[in-house]
Amino acid sequence: MNQIASMISLVLHPMMVAPVTFAILIYTEPAGNNNLHLTFFITFFFSTALSIITVVYLKSQEKISDLDASRREERIQPLVLGTIYCAAGFVPLMIIDAAPIVQGLMFCYAVNTFLVWFITKRWKISIHAIGIGGPMTALWLYGIQLPIIMTLAVIAVCTARVILKRHTIAQVLAGIMISMVFTYLQLQYLFL
Repeated sequence: MNQIASMISLVLHPMMVAPVTFAILIYTEPAGNNNLHLTFFITFFFSTALSIITVVYLKSQEKISDLDASRREERIQPLVLGTIYCAAGFVPLMIIDAAPIVQGLMFCYAVNTFLVWFITKRWKISIHAIGIGGPMTALWLYGIQLPIIMTLAVIAVCTARVILKRHTIAQVLAGIMISMVFTYLQLQYLFL
């Protein structure tokens, strides 16, 4: 059971979900623009690549114990930097006039990561749950509404994190609720 849970956690890791979600939003945009590849590069670089580089660097410097930064206190620095990276990524997306949903999701990543940082100072919350809930909400608002598949993905991630004893049920439920509610509110009222 642990092997299956580990595989689910890896396949649906936030660093895997973000670029796939951005790719779907960018490359299926009905209006389409001439900057699709540049838009994807910006989203990948700021939401994923910089964070991966940071985590690998922090691990090599023994500032975090594993690549998931499993200990609550180890998560603070990567979360602060992740907030900065996503906020910085929002700027070029505005400059090149990326689709509102793409700009909005990058904005959500910055704000939601900031919220996670704030919560993590006191309590460990599931970044995996947040990392699946927000993108699923963005895809839903975009018109990709696959309730069974999306629900199964959310349940699979949350269950995997509990089975692996990385989080409690409360921590994954809080992550899902915060990410879905805040992503919905930000996208619906600021970008769509």
